[in-house]
Amino acid sequence: MLDQTQLTRQEAIDRLRDFGIQGEQVYLIDLIPLVEMIWADGSAQQSEVAIFETYLEQHIARINTLAGYSILTIEAAQTFIQRFLTERPSEKLLQTLRSLIPPIRLANSDDTANQALRKSLLQGCLDIAASSVTEYPYESIERFCSPEKQCWFEIFETLKAADRSQTAHSN
Repeated sequence: MLDQTQLTRQEAIDRLRDFGIQGEQVYLIDLIPLVEMIWADGSAQQSEVAIFETYLEQHIARINTLAGYSILTIEAAQTFIQRFLTERPSEKLLQTLRSLIPPIRLANSDDTANQALRKSLLQGCLDIAASSVTEYPYESIERFCSPEKQCWFEIFETLKAADRSQTAHSN
């Protein structure tokens, strides 16, 4: 995966445009790690999608509160995200889009907001991974399958890299 942490916000937005993501949709790329987690075990299970839908509603409310008006609607967000939930996207696409989150959504001067978003994304991923398993019975250490564990750590590293990058820039 390319190191996108060195991109400027505008360069990352330009990259998103290459994928047909522009305007207010830029604020929906935060959802990509959750999509990755949904697909990590190979299938989008109903309980995972239900957790995702709840997160989506909360995310839209947070963005609209930050903007001070209704920049996003649930309907527009659901239309945007359907292309990622209807059919499994390539891992490379998801990884590339995830790598654009730090310069766009985690590089602002409000460290508290950056940490809150990072924490929210990681918790959402854990909730999705823990919501269902693909095979029963499972061992006590197999609630998360190996691909889900690997996916979570990759997401964690991407989001933590943004934290390290921002810290380096502020010194």
